[in-house]
Amino acid sequence: MAMAKVTTRPAGDADVDAAVEVLRRSITELCVADHQNDPETLAEWLANKTPEQFRRWLAKPGLRTLVAEREGRVCGVGMLSADGVLHLCYVHPDHLRRGVGRALLVALENHARGLGLERVTLDATTTAVKFYEAFNYRCAGASKRGFGVTACRAYAKALERRHRR
Repeated sequence: MAMAKVTTRPAGDADVDAAVEVLRRSITELCVADHQNDPETLAEWLANKTPEQFRRWLAKPGLRTLVAEREGRVCGVGMLSADGVLHLCYVHPDHLRRGVGRALLVALENHARGLGLERVTLDATTTAVKFYEAFNYRCAGASKRGFGVTACRAYAKALERRHRR
């Protein structure tokens, strides 16, 4: 059976609840190696993953917020700021390893290229390091404190220019 195609598009008000569910479930269920099921860490990490905050992100100039969809259902969320910082790239647990993260990352990198940026930077969690490394992101700094017991490491990727034919 063929896998349903993943598409990406700008997030809108109608996506708020589904997008917040993706963020919260992804963090809670997929990032256990990072938060270690520590209640205080989870509370801190999830504190701004609310419908109200997501609406503020949508309204903020300079943020490109995308959702990934499969068969009309939101299954991923990504966000890039105009300075090339990747703030969000989360996949719903039911859609892991099905091209959702790849689709979001490619779309956001293409957006960065469209802005004339030469690189994308991010703070990678332990859970996400292998994913980013598979897409040619490289460590760009020491570990630093994240939420609660979590640690993040700076990663960066130089963007190649797409050549038109």
